[in-house]
Amino acid sequence: MAHPEEPQSPGDDREEEGPGSPWLPPDDRLWRHPSEVRGNAATGPVGRPGGVAGWARVAPARTWLVGTVSGFIGALAAAIVLVATGAVGTPTAVIAPPPRTTPSSGDPPTTGAPPNLIGMLGMVSPSVVGITVNGPSGVQVGSGVLVGNTIGDESYIVTDYYPFSVAGSGAQVQVTTDWGQTVNGSLVGTDPESGIALVKAPLTPVAKATADGANVSSVANIQTGEAIFAVGSRPMAASMNVSNFAPGYIDDTLSYLAPNNGASSAMFSMLVANISVAAPDFGGAVVDASGNLLGLTNQVPGTQDGLTYVVPIDTVMAEVSPIMKDGQAGPYPWLGVLQATDLTNPDGIQVESVGSGSPVARAGVADNDVITTLDGRSVATVGELIEWLSNARPGQVMSISWLDDDHRHSAVVTLGNQPASAVQS
Repeated sequence: MAHPEEPQSPGDDREEEGPGSPWLPPDDRLWRHPSEVRGNAATGPVGRPGGVAGWARVAPARTWLVGTVSGFIGALAAAIVLVATGAVGTPTAVIAPPPRTTPSSGDPPTTGAPPNLIGMLGMVSPSVVGITVNGPSGVQVGSGVLVGNTIGDESYIVTDYYPFSVAGSGAQVQVTTDWGQTVNGSLVGTDPESGIALVKAPLTPVAKATADGANVSSVANIQTGEAIFAVGSRPMAASMNVSNFAPGYIDDTLSYLAPNNGASSAMFSMLVANISVAAPDFGGAVVDASGNLLGLTNQVPGTQDGLTYVVPIDTVMAEVSPIMKDGQAGPYPWLGVLQATDLTNPDGIQVESVGSGSPVARAGVADNDVITTLDGRSVATVGELIEWLSNARPGQVMSISWLDDDHRHSAVVTLGNQPASAVQS
């Protein structure tokens, strides 16, 4: 039996491409490996190499791997045991990933060899931290993801907004790393419309690299039935005697969530995943079988068992920079598609509901119509719509094409400012 390779750190020479290829430069990766968490008090967060301008961009999409939930049960069981016993720490080539296949719309993942779960967990877990929020209304726990560069002795962590909304104003924050450090943090800002919060905390780097970091992807590449994994904080999960890891697959639905549980703002452009996430894992990473970051899990009260809402990484990337700079998210563009789902034939996305008085509603788009292009660009999936919106701005004038009972229509619309909530037309 071949022995697993020793973990390598940035700068190590590697002979092959793919999982063993040299890392991208730190400034070109969203996530930071613990060994790269270093202070730089002499520089600021905006407009400098390695700062927000250096990392707030989407890396080239990776090849997606489609597996089956039933096909990797054996590997999943082994991975959960190893996570529970603390055996997962370094990437180990266990099982070769399957070749890419494309499932039909609405189907679960197709059968195939299980992905390299243990290696993926060892790669992703160090970038996921625990979050404890202690406020007037009690203590909430969750997970978060290290992003960007450290400024001075402070590292930035993006997490779920829900614990802050429940704990109340003036809440105290603690951050617990995968390598055992617990420090006080502070809330930089929140964005209820996308369901994220940004925290900063001083983190001491580990002496030696123990696992690879993860690369940001884009939900534009998501396929219906895509095998995905939720990865939360190992220390937080262990403290509550649950696993920090859950498998599932991506749905094909874009969702609007009206304000609930006393919230004043709705949540827009959320994705739905068929996955069950333990309470301390919310705010953690959603990744593909190669460890590429797709989004964050979001805790929404009253969600159906077995389903989890995911904040797309495209939305996160668009909003973290303004929160870091100004303490709040920038204005969202308002197109008005509230609910939509993928289609296989014809190419396009089927509208399930639009906001009353929105740009698309005024253009004539209605329920059951199929949007085919935006601004001259084909839109074949809800993931592509989310990616497009993450790069758009209020006031932008653009074209839209759609089908209504096989009749083609087109119009020019001006994007508005996203409202705090919307009424379905």
